[in-house]
Amino acid sequence: MRDERVIFGNTVDSLYRKTLMPDLPAALLERLRGRGLDLKAPLLAAYPLATWVECLDDVARTLHPDRPLDVARRLLGKRMMEGYAETLMGGAVLALARVVGPVRSLERMQHNFRSGNNFTETRLTVLGPTAADLWFNEPEVMEGFAEGVLEEGLLRIGVHGLNLHRTRHSPEAVTYHLEWTARPS
Repeated sequence: MRDERVIFGNTVDSLYRKTLMPDLPAALLERLRGRGLDLKAPLLAAYPLATWVECLDDVARTLHPDRPLDVARRLLGKRMMEGYAETLMGGAVLALARVVGPVRSLERMQHNFRSGNNFTETRLTVLGPTAADLWFNEPEVMEGFAEGVLEEGLLRIGVHGLNLHRTRHSPEAVTYHLEWTARPS
């Protein structure tokens, strides 16, 4: 199972325990437990990607029933960043990112995502001082989630005027085109 894609427990903690737990109805918690994500028990070191996706989609549909699934996942990605910012590692990463700026932060995106899973790969193409394309091997079954993480993360490090556009290339590849306004001198 060495090649199995997994989401690490710290990601589960950031999304579910640090931010969403008060919003999760008992019936949803029971469904998650039935899928292998017991939020009332000690968290596992890692969860299979399939379990993560099933749970993420159930939560997205339950908390945002009026939204398309990719938009609901995007909202959950933003919430995950809220929880991540509360962790020791997340606080440190975001503080460093504020200092080094958006381009250098985007260069480290693969490293940052790899602290939460074992499979993310990224490639950055810098298009100018305030524009870049960031390719991800994001599975289509998670469409929108990384978008929310990127959006919230960049806003938390002080990026202004962010415009983010997603282009899906295949079930396993997506590029995010990002543009933002320059920092005042």
